[in-house]
Amino acid sequence: MKTEIKKNGDTIIVKMNGRLDFETYLPLRENLSKLVQHTPDTISPAKIIFNLEKLEFVGSSGISSFVQTLKEFNANSPTKPRYCHVKSEFKKIIKAFDEADLFEIYDTEDRARKSFNQ
Repeated sequence: MKTEIKKNGDTIIVKMNGRLDFETYLPLRENLSKLVQHTPDTISPAKIIFNLEKLEFVGSSGISSFVQTLKEFNANSPTKPRYCHVKSEFKKIIKAFDEADLFEIYDTEDRARKSFNQ
């Protein structure tokens, strides 16, 4: 799995590409931890969008670890991150683990970006 983090205006876009399994979620956890700690001061509060369009899951242990990692990120993020292009089967799993309503999911990156202004 490859994680690409880019700044686009006042928003940080995190794109995840490839296969996610139990072994690949640890580097993701480290990258997200660094993102929270090193979010540029020019973004206050940080606007972060996760684009999961090209992410593939392999095995249920990878999915649960991935969702737990995102839940921890959401709890430590200065603003609630947005998620876009989440495949329907992954939405079901995320919602099953999302008892605190931590995930905001949108169809497109543009809609996710606009949601910060509402």
